[in-house]
Amino acid sequence: MSSRARLWLATYLSFLLHFVLAYIFFENRQSIYEKTLCGPPWIYADEPALQGEISLEFSSLGEEGDSPKKGEGGEEDGEEANGDFSKSKYEGGKWENLVKDLESVSKLRENYQNEFEDLFPNTQVSDSYIKRNREYEDIIIKEVFPTLRTIREPFHVDLEEAEDNLLQHKERNRIIEEFRKGRDLGNPITMKVDTQGERPPKEPLAMTREDRVHYLDKSIKKSKEKQLDEFIQKYMGYDTNKGDLSKFVRDLYYENLQRLAYTFSGDITYFTIDYFQENLNKEDYLRQMMALLSQNLGSKVGTEILFTLENIYEIQGRALDLYFQNSPLYKTYSPEKRKEIRIEAIKRVIEKYKPILQDKKILNADDANKAFALKRIEILDTLIRHTPDSYRAKDATFEKGRILWEQGDHREAVKLWSTIPRIRESGDFLNQKTAESILSIAKGQTDSLNPEVVERIDMAIRYRLTEFLEAKKIREDKLLWKRSSPP
Repeated sequence: MSSRARLWLATYLSFLLHFVLAYIFFENRQSIYEKTLCGPPWIYADEPALQGEISLEFSSLGEEGDSPKKGEGGEEDGEEANGDFSKSKYEGGKWENLVKDLESVSKLRENYQNEFEDLFPNTQVSDSYIKRNREYEDIIIKEVFPTLRTIREPFHVDLEEAEDNLLQHKERNRIIEEFRKGRDLGNPITMKVDTQGERPPKEPLAMTREDRVHYLDKSIKKSKEKQLDEFIQKYMGYDTNKGDLSKFVRDLYYENLQRLAYTFSGDITYFTIDYFQENLNKEDYLRQMMALLSQNLGSKVGTEILFTLENIYEIQGRALDLYFQNSPLYKTYSPEKRKEIRIEAIKRVIEKYKPILQDKKILNADDANKAFALKRIEILDTLIRHTPDSYRAKDATFEKGRILWEQGDHREAVKLWSTIPRIRESGDFLNQKTAESILSIAKGQTDSLNPEVVERIDMAIRYRLTEFLEAKKIREDKLLWKRSSPP
């Protein structure tokens, strides 16, 4: 056979082999954890340059608050839990305790009751909210306090480790899904990051506020993991500095992913479990957005992500206050009350985080407040250093001053707020009215603030979000918690 004929034969066989391998690969994709390409199609025109693009897709449990129901024992889609799940392959490894935890909660809804007692009369909270499904299993086995393990670490370390943490998060979620479906989903997740090669320019996103609201209204009932996954796939391929993507990231978090928790009972455990639920829902966002931030620090989208992360740390600090309030209560409960599923879930959360809190030297709510305040200030300092062209630097300065004020450092807070008028105007300044009011109240106060001034500034800070929260409640009641009958 001539060399030319051999060359043609080799080319043909190579093409045939690649076609067969590609067909097998795409026909056998079963798990949602396989790598998918995120963003508009045009950014993938040069495929070799995109090899190793971070895949930020996650499992979702279905609609809002969906999780294994009583009597299912963790089964989904008619499959028998643990049918083909390879428990033995995790023995002695880092996921062994996770599998044990999954086993321990698989019959949780069968072994514990879910009663609603001591409800306030004529409550304004919708019955559909009060009786909504809570993800008790995930509250126990996942991370209600995902920020706690690194709270004493510098924020730049969190950023450096963000992609590794995301990989671990994805792998843990895969194992949870394997357990609940009762079958293996394939090989452990790997994530290769390739920073080599130039990428084509990204288009700016053009999307009006009305269009963004329409999108968010349609997706709000989906699980928060699914919402974030879809958002990243559809929109995070657009330009991170130009267009409307930065505002869309802000809207997604504050409109859909950050939710209100309501008090409807004199029993603190109801509000605690709902607050833990909302903190649980921040875990997926935290892991995904930290990884995205590590790639987009210095962009407008990066700035908006930093604002949302600072807010997550604030909410985590508040949840720890509830943790410490509930910690001594279990021993006071009767045997009958200990049969309540929310009581058991709170007890297990307390047991899970107790050694971590001791290791971090956080022994009470005041310790937690101080530790989280320091981290929040560090996040805002990172934002101020890296935000492009002072984009929303005024808001960041205001929020930093608010933290100082709430920590009792009133003079330093006012001193910092007084620099806001000199900061370049760039992007939205959402706290403008409150900042102007505070500076007007504090005018002429130099060495110390008299009690009346302190009280007035306290009031300005406390009620700065009143309009936003009222509108948020109306929207959530309309879209999520419709009343079956008038209150």
